[in-house]
Amino acid sequence: MPIDIKEQTVSITGEDSVSFLGDLNWTTEAVINILKNSVEHTQAGGTIAISFSENPLFTEIMIKDNGKGIAKEEIPYIFKRFYKGKGAGEGSSGIGLSMAHSIITKQNGDIDVQSEIHKGTQFRIRFYKQIVNRG
Repeated sequence: MPIDIKEQTVSITGEDSVSFLGDLNWTTEAVINILKNSVEHTQAGGTIAISFSENPLFTEIMIKDNGKGIAKEEIPYIFKRFYKGKGAGEGSSGIGLSMAHSIITKQNGDIDVQSEIHKGTQFRIRFYKQIVNRG
């Protein structure tokens, strides 16, 4: 269900100068898959916040919602292919988060999740910068 139909509020914060080296199309696909998950599991009128920043070691994208959250016992499995959580929609294939994880890790990145039932979920994506050895 689209964000506008659910009347969810989306905020995006970050500096225009933030960048990373990676595949724009695949990275967009990964972020969209995570956002779809947030939209699906956040109630009507809920909020989704996207922020991005960088430092000398990595570029970070955070996607945080105030949705229903993910049970602790499910968190280890959410990036597994075809895994569908208890609250998955009937149209869910169970590959969105798995695909996002694969895209991110193949680009020298990682993704983790923190979640609390009835409080929301936060996905943190980090793309690590190549360290050039000048020794």
